[in-house]
Amino acid sequence: MDRPSRKWWMLAIVSAGFVAMTTNWFNIAAGFGQISETFQLDIPQVALLISVFVIGYGVFHIPGGVLATRMGMRWVLALGLTVEGAAVILSATANDFATLLVFRVLCGVGASVFAAVGVAAVSVWFRNRHHALALGVTSACFSVGSAAGLYTWRDLTDAFGWRTALVAGGALCVVVGVVTAAAFRVPADGDHLRGIRLTRAALRESLMNRGIWLYGAAFLGAYGAFITGSQLIAGYGLDQRHVGAGEVALAAFLIGIAGVPGSVAGGWISDRLSSRRNVFVAAAVTEGVFVLLVPLSGPGWFWVPAMGVGFMFNFALAVWQTIPGDRPGLSQENIGTAFGLMLTISAVGGFALPYLFGELAPTAGYPLAWSVLGVLSIGCAFLAMLNGETRRTGRRNPPLPTASDA
Repeated sequence: MDRPSRKWWMLAIVSAGFVAMTTNWFNIAAGFGQISETFQLDIPQVALLISVFVIGYGVFHIPGGVLATRMGMRWVLALGLTVEGAAVILSATANDFATLLVFRVLCGVGASVFAAVGVAAVSVWFRNRHHALALGVTSACFSVGSAAGLYTWRDLTDAFGWRTALVAGGALCVVVGVVTAAAFRVPADGDHLRGIRLTRAALRESLMNRGIWLYGAAFLGAYGAFITGSQLIAGYGLDQRHVGAGEVALAAFLIGIAGVPGSVAGGWISDRLSSRRNVFVAAAVTEGVFVLLVPLSGPGWFWVPAMGVGFMFNFALAVWQTIPGDRPGLSQENIGTAFGLMLTISAVGGFALPYLFGELAPTAGYPLAWSVLGVLSIGCAFLAMLNGETRRTGRRNPPLPTASDA
């Protein structure tokens, strides 16, 4: 029998992984200026650096979930962080732009494996109580990591150069991966979470669920809008809007760190309302509204829509992550694969929207480019309304069936 406090220690370990994972996702943005000078890049190529990470990130969510089913959660969590950290260190050695792109794809692969399994690792510990709140904590750590990458790593990059800053981030990721391998455990009654034989029935259970497909598509716009906005808003404020450097730095910081209260609020509120679907849709739509406000904001309040985008994205993310763990008929060991499918679908936005922004901005103008991001965030969110929802009564998060119950 697990001690009641043990699940909170496991949450702390996974949360540290999310901080390391997202720091090494976003810290390259702090070096975009120096990287552009090193390799003589223009805005479409800089935007491509964002997109190629998401190629690796999107493609390997499902294989990561499958690996966790076969090998066990602990080793796959550690594997994802170690691969990402090593690839970030290798990125710092790139001598040309093409090599840098290849290593950024590999970074995305490692992050992809960790992200899907990390959410499942929290869900199996908190499936009976505090499910959305616990995932809200991991979402908050996503925000802490993105803020560290966008803000703290800017100081490191300015002081030591983009290559040294990336090596520091990659080393952090590898260290957290080693700690995860040493310390993470699954619940005492979760022998099947230490690795079992993969079956066709398990794959069908994970990959043929209509609700999983709908929620993946519903988050596509909001996900891509945040990925694009968080990494390009600083350059936009300085180069296009001529906002003061201090306010631009504040906007870059807030779009990341505002997700900390946003995530906790999303989880806390979602655990207390009967409809996760409606909370998710409202949050994703509100994020889109804030994106639409970015090109309308000027000096003195440029930071406001940035904060709103960060807050509402993570509010929606905290709710969205609970969907696989709450689905009836989805076994615990298959949560990672199902969530991997959701992440893979939404990652289409993470790849396509930065690329689309990079193509639209220099030709059709930045206001239109930002407007497209906002409209897609709002429009995609309503796909979740096509999914029928069973309203919860009594205990909010009933135990999920396991393979032995089938």
